[in-house]
Amino acid sequence: MNKFPSFLEVKNKENFKEIYLEKIICNVRSDICIYMLQRDHENTYWDLDKFNLKHLKDMDKLKKIVDKIVDELIALGWKCKYSFGSTALFIYSSKNPPPSCWEDGL
Repeated sequence: MNKFPSFLEVKNKENFKEIYLEKIICNVRSDICIYMLQRDHENTYWDLDKFNLKHLKDMDKLKKIVDKIVDELIALGWKCKYSFGSTALFIYSSKNPPPSCWEDGL
């Protein structure tokens, strides 16, 4: 980043919470994309806890964001399941969830 983005102008300070939420949504998409591209197999999961501790510190809010992103992944043909107390998201293409996925819902 060569300089600060224009949305940090003082005139936008009342909108910082909304801007932050949009940035978090973009970060979740980016993080999941990188996770999917670098993984060796579908028996791994995207770690909501890890992302939450680093970026948001509000698991309920993160879960709502991820629920919307899961809808986007499903529209792309993926299947998704939460596991490990909804702190892990398995994203897979097979008929059945991966072996290490303990189904929590979805």
